Order: sequence, then structure tokens, then C-alpha cells
Amino acid sequence: MTTKKISFIGGGNMSSCIYASIIKSEDAKNITVSGPHLEKLEKFKAQGSVITTDNIEATKSADIIFLGVKPQILTSVLEQLSTIKDELKNKLFVSMAAGFKLSSISSKLGTNRIIRIMPNTPCKIGLGTIAVAYDSAVSDEDKATVKQYLSNMGQCIEGDENNLNVIGAVCGCGPAFVYRFMESLVAEAVRHGIKAEDARKMVEQTVLGSASMVIQNQDATIASLREAVTSKGGTTFAGLCKMTEGNFEKIMENTINASLDRTYEFESMF
Repeated sequence: MTTKKISFIGGGNMSSCIYASIIKSEDAKNITVSGPHLEKLEKFKAQGSVITTDNIEATKSADIIFLGVKPQILTSVLEQLSTIKDELKNKLFVSMAAGFKLSSISSKLGTNRIIRIMPNTPCKIGLGTIAVAYDSAVSDEDKATVKQYLSNMGQCIEGDENNLNVIGAVCGCGPAFVYRFMESLVAEAVRHGIKAEDARKMVEQTVLGSASMVIQNQDATIASLREAVTSKGGTTFAGLCKMTEGNFEKIMENTINASLDRTYEFESMF
């Protein structure tokens, strides 16, 4: 892969995560990180990268620019960059701002060489899911380059922007839903007399083991794995009956729809 000059506008958590993935294949000296507070960017400088408060300077110096700011801040960043629109045509932009559509970014930058990504928080430990959508001018080389940069964070799943929203609701919000489920299991174990630290270990291992069983049994449906645990009239069956009585699937449908509805609200704002 040809060496690229890379810039990050925004040095927050997800930018830091992507940066850590990139420097496994690129020299940190080829990366510039821009942000309003230099003291918060010192960790990038310590690894050999350039830091600056000038978004225009960071953009001009790069072949690939990661837009790592929140949606409400991205508007002003795009306004800034629109002042050098003529210099942006040969640059690749990668946005991680939720709710900011490709068309909204393109209208400001005057280019369709834009990729949207939505990483989830397990990317920080290399076990994430990254939803990826491409604008019309993104080349196969661009796609391969960015996927290589993200490869140390987890698995990329490509789709159009509608797919991106669904993947975001399931995988981006999903960890919080799983954590809440885990919290409830821990709370129930504690309520029935298990020490809190033991309850957490029990639930951690149960969720890890269950996920691993799904991953390692690709020829089996998840339903069949559930059925293998369930004896008619047994303890698991009794618990599952309560989940059915509580309309568990409908709860999850409403949960995902609420996350999607909020995404579409954000899209209408930008």
C-alpha cells in the first residue's frame, strides 16, 4: 500500500482508536492531528505525529482526512473547509459523525470522494464492528486503503446509508443493550445471595462463552443453540416462557426502532 499523508480533525476517543489502528501499518510521522486544545493532543505528538489547532493546515497537508468531530461541530468544520473547496478534489474524506449524510458533507466540500464509517466501542479492543458506506467517487483503491487502516479494530460491514443506520442501531447502540442485560443478570445474582464480584465474573464468562459458541458454530442457527440449552418443562424453559410473556422480541423491536428514529431525526437536522 502506497504511503499516504493522513490527517485527523478531532483527536477524541474514536479518532484515537483509528489512529492506533493506522500506526500499525503507517509511520506516525505521516499523520497530523488537529484539535482546539494542543495539550489534549500531546499523546499523538509523543508518538511522532504533527499536532495543530489549524484544521485548514491539517487538511491541506493530507491525502486522507478523518473527520472525527461530533455532528454539531462538524457543521462549522465543513464551513471552514469549504473556503478551500478547490483544493479538496483529490482528497479522500472519512466521516464518523452520526446522522451526517454523504450528501450533506458533499454539498459543503464539493466532492463525492467521501466515506462514512460508524465504529462501535468494542473497536477499542479490536473486536468492533465498523459500518461503512461509500459516496459515488470513492475508488476501489480508496476502499481497500481505508479498510486496511480499520482492520485492527474489528470487522467492516459495507452497505448503503440506510444499511449504515441499521448497522449503527444494532451494533453501535447494541453494546449498551448487552451491558444493560448483563447488569440485570448481575443484579439478580446478587439479589439471590451471590457476592457482587463473583456475580460479575459469572455473567462476564457466560456472555463471552455464549458469544463464542455462536461464532464457533456457524453451521448452526442461533435458535438451535438456544434450543440445545432448553429442556421442555425445565428451568431454562420456565425462564424463556417469562421472556415470551413479557413480549421480549417486541421490546427489542421497539428498542431498535427508537434508535433508528433518533438517527433519522439527526439526519433531518444536518
